[in-house]
Amino acid sequence: MNLTRRKLLGTGAAALSVAMIARPDVARAATTLKMSIDTGPGHHRTVVTERWVEIVNKASGGELTIELYHSAQLFKDSDLPRALRQGAIDIGMPGNWVLGGVDPNNDIFLMPMFFGVPQDKMHLISDGEVGAKLGAKLETNLGVKMVGRWLDHGYSDLHATYPVQGSQDLKGKRVRSFGGAGTEARIRYFGGDPVLIPWADVPLALSQGNFDAMYSVSAGVASSKLWEAGVTHTVVEPQFFHQYLPMIGNAALAKLPEEMQALIFSTWEDNIVAFRASTMAAQAAAHGLLEEKGVTVVRPDPAGYVTISEGLMKTQDKLTTDLKIDPELVALSMKALNPSS
Repeated sequence: MNLTRRKLLGTGAAALSVAMIARPDVARAATTLKMSIDTGPGHHRTVVTERWVEIVNKASGGELTIELYHSAQLFKDSDLPRALRQGAIDIGMPGNWVLGGVDPNNDIFLMPMFFGVPQDKMHLISDGEVGAKLGAKLETNLGVKMVGRWLDHGYSDLHATYPVQGSQDLKGKRVRSFGGAGTEARIRYFGGDPVLIPWADVPLALSQGNFDAMYSVSAGVASSKLWEAGVTHTVVEPQFFHQYLPMIGNAALAKLPEEMQALIFSTWEDNIVAFRASTMAAQAAAHGLLEEKGVTVVRPDPAGYVTISEGLMKTQDKLTTDLKIDPELVALSMKALNPSS
């Protein structure tokens, strides 16, 4: 359908309409791109991604179709970086915690300085100089282009199959790691034994008793109904703040005319604020749903976070070296979090 007959969203899409009016005689073949995520249909990332794909497909007037494959139908997030680099998939949105193998600096978000940091301050990091440097390195290493600002996944809470009051109760327990050396370091700090398990495998592994506890965003736990697999307790303890990084392969981008390339980026930017609000709303609602399903939700006094943070920060210098994090990025992050210090 001709783009001039469509009502497009955002200024980028409006510019696209003007460009097509200027060249009404140009006929181009439709392009189909494949996108992979490993979360299920009820997960907040999946809901947001479906919405974005719908916006792009509609605004393209049939010139571009993005086919979304969720639930790890094509790839688990841990396999996405390689798939993107090899051109086996066109678009992905892996979590930053699985990107340490591409560039160890991506594990910076697993560092102690980010424990309990509010969402708006985390955006100072991901939307600022640190995020730009990390994104540029990923673009080079994977042969991709970052689509735009990162999508908030949310804070990891502690979930367990036994009564817990906080991370101090992880000693001697098998704790699922979502990836990243910093995650394993955090689990070991509290005396747990880390076990790496991709998200798509969590329900089965949990039901089979392969681990006792895990750090995960409560919205993901709720959407996967993990109370049915054994979760009985949740502690609202903001250990990590996670984000998803939307990226498109350079080869896939090169298939598109400039107007369609612009559409990819503009539709994401036009909607990222709303998308972030949606995922955080899902996180807030998840605690109530977990309680409704019989999970005991523990809400510690935030004043106690100071003690946890102080203890964790004593390990940061060593972790910076052990995890091969660029000290300059650590310094930039600390400055962004505490500009007056």
